[in-house]
Amino acid sequence: MKIYLCRHGETDYNKNRLIMGHLPIPLNETGKKQAQDLANELKDKGIEAIFSSDLIRTVETTKIINSTLNVPVTYYEELREHSLGKYDGRGVDEFLGELDTLEKFDDLMVKIGGETTGVFVNRVWAIFENIAKMNKEKENILILTHGGCNRSVILKILGSSELIFDNLKQDNCCINEIIYTNKGGKDNFLIESVNHMCHIS
Repeated sequence: MKIYLCRHGETDYNKNRLIMGHLPIPLNETGKKQAQDLANELKDKGIEAIFSSDLIRTVETTKIINSTLNVPVTYYEELREHSLGKYDGRGVDEFLGELDTLEKFDDLMVKIGGETTGVFVNRVWAIFENIAKMNKEKENILILTHGGCNRSVILKILGSSELIFDNLKQDNCCINEIIYTNKGGKDNFLIESVNHMCHIS
């Protein structure tokens, strides 16, 4: 099975480098255009189902895409972006200014009411893996989520523990292609492409 792992369209918060976390931030006009570009790219890929975060920016992206694909959609709270607690809604640079070292990231998350790296990665990976297993009879599916979620999935497959902001580029409405197989009862994930953006006009 091929999994198309994509990010939502642009928001004004993206444009202004503000942390969204779990906040209900809608797409801007650029984001809506990107979502349509993504729909046009995916329309001939044989996608049989969409699995999306339930936050408004992903819901809006999914609805635009599905006006072209017209396939079943399931929304999951577990596919939400990483929450940074009191820093949701504030500037990325402001947050990084308070974060002295990456080693102290989890300590800061506990202090400000955010999700530690382990909690976040385990949440996203558990639902990603479950979606793959529950849909292994399909040939192509779309998982529509957030930059942090996409990074956590890709880095988990690669066996990396690094997970902070832009260490793995995920542009708005990018496409990552992942092949899932289950041979002899063993799950295998192979990354074919990362952050594909040629479809965005």
